[in-house]
Amino acid sequence: MTSPHTVLVVDDTAAHRYIMSSWLRRAGFEVIEAATGAEALVRTNPHIDAMVLDVNLPDIHGGEVCRRLKAEPSTAHIPVLHVSATAVDAASRTAGLEGGADAYLPEPLDRDEFIATISALCRRHDAQRGAGRTARRLEALTNALVPLHEARSYEAVVDHTARGACAVLGRAVVAMVVADAGLVLRSVCVTEGSALVRGRGPSAVLAPGDVNPAVFGADEVPAPWLPLLREAGIGPSQWWTMWLVDSSGALVGGLGIQVVDGDKNLTDEEQAAVGRFAEAATVALSNLRTFAEEQRIALALQRALLPSGLQVSGLEVAARYEASDARLDVGGDFYDAFDLPDGRVAVVIGDVQGHSLRAATVMAEVRVTLRAYLREGHDARHALNLLNDALRCDHTEYATVCVCVLDPRTGAVEITDAGHLPALVVRADGTVLRVKEGSRLLGLPNPEGRPVHQDVLQHGDLLVLVTDGLVERRGASLPDALDRLALLAAESAGVDPATMCERLVSAFDDAGREDDVAVVAVGRRTVNAGSAT
Repeated sequence: MTSPHTVLVVDDTAAHRYIMSSWLRRAGFEVIEAATGAEALVRTNPHIDAMVLDVNLPDIHGGEVCRRLKAEPSTAHIPVLHVSATAVDAASRTAGLEGGADAYLPEPLDRDEFIATISALCRRHDAQRGAGRTARRLEALTNALVPLHEARSYEAVVDHTARGACAVLGRAVVAMVVADAGLVLRSVCVTEGSALVRGRGPSAVLAPGDVNPAVFGADEVPAPWLPLLREAGIGPSQWWTMWLVDSSGALVGGLGIQVVDGDKNLTDEEQAAVGRFAEAATVALSNLRTFAEEQRIALALQRALLPSGLQVSGLEVAARYEASDARLDVGGDFYDAFDLPDGRVAVVIGDVQGHSLRAATVMAEVRVTLRAYLREGHDARHALNLLNDALRCDHTEYATVCVCVLDPRTGAVEITDAGHLPALVVRADGTVLRVKEGSRLLGLPNPEGRPVHQDVLQHGDLLVLVTDGLVERRGASLPDALDRLALLAAESAGVDPATMCERLVSAFDDAGREDDVAVVAVGRRTVNAGSAT
């Protein structure tokens, strides 16, 4: 049911004010009266639908009252009808209209013309107010749909759906998402900006029969909603509901919109907005399921291209690989550890440019080719140069690599890198040595030489190698991150290789990480130690 329009009648003559107010009330309008310009300014509020304003008021001229109303953003939208028994000539009417009035009638008034003019002004006011409301709702809808499309978890989808629909509709909302078989997530949002009330359960609420959308009466509210609504402080009420169904016809979620003030339904505009949310949430859930499946496949492929084990003679080697949650594609990070014919052990870490299936295949080729050159008996410098020649001949990608050759019997280690991050030698006493002799990355012409750092690992010391995904963050300082890495490694001095890898990956596991991560730690095996990690 539409509420009656409210009209403010301003006239210093009581008889005139009484006649106009009586006409308006009999025509179904609500009327507020004022006898002076000052009183009119006090009684004006944004909810008034029209104003009848006498031009010749005793305190403030009607034209000035109109100018002040139109200058105030909260009341500028109110249509003003000037009336006057004296200023009735064309010049006066023109001045009034140019001064901001929306209509001008000379007195004595004709009742039908007066009511028709006020009705027309109210209709125009309704249309303008409706257009503004629609524009604001569309803007709010656009702003609400963006985070919904960017959601990367079922929890984010249900939360953004509840918040967004509540902000756009100005009504309490219950959002539901079927996350998996036997797991349904629910979020309740009462008002824009309010804290969400969340819940989960084993089964979804189904539509009554084949009706979609449908309305649940106050005594028909689904049982799983009741504790959430009580916690949110929502009393008994009706709920207009729409269910989310994917392309296969499976139920994937739903929306419940509170219906209040005796309304039996939402407006057409509100229903259209709910439909947009339902479509967006359904697409977001479909994308999320596709993202999860593709990421699972990509991760499986990535792990298949890495070594299945790191068992080598006389050393304990551990590695941690973490794929980026923000990416579907396969990265180029790799590591390796293998025995050499002369009794020493090679430990390698590297990163091929890019995130794609091609980058992964190049990574696998680089890892296997380097292993072959080192096992042929080439030293690390020569092996890297031969690998670079092959890479430049067949591919356009760049790669960084660090090769460490260790003697398990003496602890002697030779470290050669091609554009990779510094290796860390972590002494048992907490001293950390950053090893970065430095030479060109692979993909560029071979340098004249590739310096080799020579060191000795004592029992209890660790050699730690990482890829840039562990420490690089958008907009952050890489040197500062490397300082932090060295400090964390020093704090973990004396632990076994697996623990070192675990602690470093956990320490840098934050929302800013956008790249894959590989960490390798190597230590000399004690005489009585068991098999390698």
